Amino acid sequence: MTNKITELTRFRADLTRSLSRRGTRLLEATDQAGEVAALEPLEAYLIARELGLDQARPLLLHLTKRQLRTCIDLSCWHHYDFEATALVEWLAAFAEEGATALARAFFALDIEVQILFLARTLAVYSFEDDQIPEDEEGGKTRAMTPDSLYLLELKSEETMQINPLGLVGALYQHDPDEARHLISAVRWEMQGQIEEEGLRFRGNRMYELGFVAPEEAAVLFTCPRDQPPLRPLEPEEGPVTRLPALYAQLLGESNLLVRALALITDQPSLRRLEQELVWTINTAIIAYGESPKDIEYVADIALRVRDTISLGLESLIIKEDPRQQTDDGSDAGQAVGLIKKWSMRDLFRHGYGATATLRQEIAQAMRLPLVQAWYQLPEMEQSDEPGDRLDRAFIRALLGRHPLLGGFDPADAGKVRAFASMADISTARARLQQLIPRLNSEGSGQPSSLRARNNET
Repeated sequence: MTNKITELTRFRADLTRSLSRRGTRLLEATDQAGEVAALEPLEAYLIARELGLDQARPLLLHLTKRQLRTCIDLSCWHHYDFEATALVEWLAAFAEEGATALARAFFALDIEVQILFLARTLAVYSFEDDQIPEDEEGGKTRAMTPDSLYLLELKSEETMQINPLGLVGALYQHDPDEARHLISAVRWEMQGQIEEEGLRFRGNRMYELGFVAPEEAAVLFTCPRDQPPLRPLEPEEGPVTRLPALYAQLLGESNLLVRALALITDQPSLRRLEQELVWTINTAIIAYGESPKDIEYVADIALRVRDTISLGLESLIIKEDPRQQTDDGSDAGQAVGLIKKWSMRDLFRHGYGATATLRQEIAQAMRLPLVQAWYQLPEMEQSDEPGDRLDRAFIRALLGRHPLLGGFDPADAGKVRAFASMADISTARARLQQLIPRLNSEGSGQPSSLRARNNET
């Protein structure tokens, strides 16, 4: 019993430390600057998003250059395009502190981001080299730079939280030489090349966090390897060394993965596994086709990853011994052995692979004309019965690009989650085997409009 308490301590201590770095607690910290600076870049971003940028403003003012760049990396790019309006949301917190805080924050960004933002929002004319167009109607907002070298013109008269002309004024006030070089770059640099360069730097940093390219992330949804590859069990140096609080809170609930992690006493191995878990969650965010901008979405994907990895562990245990009972408590020890052999990413792939039979069965069922007709009924012709709505949600979730479990919550038919256990898969298969024959029985359980349509054919 003593050993078990000791074993639980390391994992629980890690969770406790992670959860202590929640945004609400940091807002009340006496040494706010020191505690914010100690955050890893991904932690800082998730805390800001979880709090909301308005409430997180006191914390944003203490972000390090690396943390701020990560926040911009994760927020201000849509696929391969830089979004100037997204940057304004982050800069607004600094603008409220005054020109100096705004200028320092802006100069802390990648030079490529600085150029792209100003180029998206301002037209820059050189008094020496350009023929400046007349503003015949006087409707354009213009200003001369303090050094009298350039004329700046707003590209859009839409109101923004930060006036780009005011931003340039703050930059000149803070560092005239650096501001002049920046405006010169906005005027003369090729914007396409600058965007490619900025995207390259951003991509390298995102890769270190696990936010890989979509084609690489898609590997999560491919067949798992037959044998585990060799991999180090020591944590790697880099920007991710520990669980962010948002991810750690999901490990407070018990499942096979959590029970196995709680048995690991070797701290370096535990840190490596937690590191792999963060990378896998971040990769899954990309693999599911979204970005980390929506914090609720990020939390949902983290939950899916946790459950899918747990399913992968259970499926491997059963594959090794089909008679194994995975709900008697003895499975956690076996899961520890599997965790030491397989990476978290590969365990996710095994979990996804466990849903293969369901994917095959639903694909086969949708080839049946009556089932297909029922599923494709226009919304106005669908039954109002709660059971029918839940059945449709169940089928819809299985038919998704990456099958999920749906139609299980009468209060929210659209709610979905990952398959978390072999019992989930067995229950779904039993439901499918009852539902499909009923739908495929002519006239059985079908709305009158569908029965009439089938009779006509």
